[in-house]
Amino acid sequence: MGKKRVAKRSKVKPFIKVINYNHMMPTRYGLDLESLKSVVTLDSFKEPSQREESKKAIKKLFEERYNSGKNKWFFSKLRF
Repeated sequence: MGKKRVAKRSKVKPFIKVINYNHMMPTRYGLDLESLKSVVTLDSFKEPSQREESKKAIKKLFEERYNSGKNKWFFSKLRF
C-alpha cells in the first residue's frame, strides 16, 4: 500500500462520553487512562468548542499509539 492509503487507514475517529468508573468492568487488558483523564474533564462537556478540542487531543494520542504498535488488541476488530 502507498503512503497515502496507509495514512487514510490509520485514522481514528474518537468520541467522548461521561461514565461512572464504578460501573466499568475490569478485563484482562489494561489501558492507560491517566493521560486521558487529564485531557477530558467535566468542564470539556460544557461547550462544544471545548469538546472538539478534547476530541482532537484524544485523536492525536490514539493515532500515536496506533502508529507506534502499542496495544494492537485495542485497535483490532472484535470476533464473534
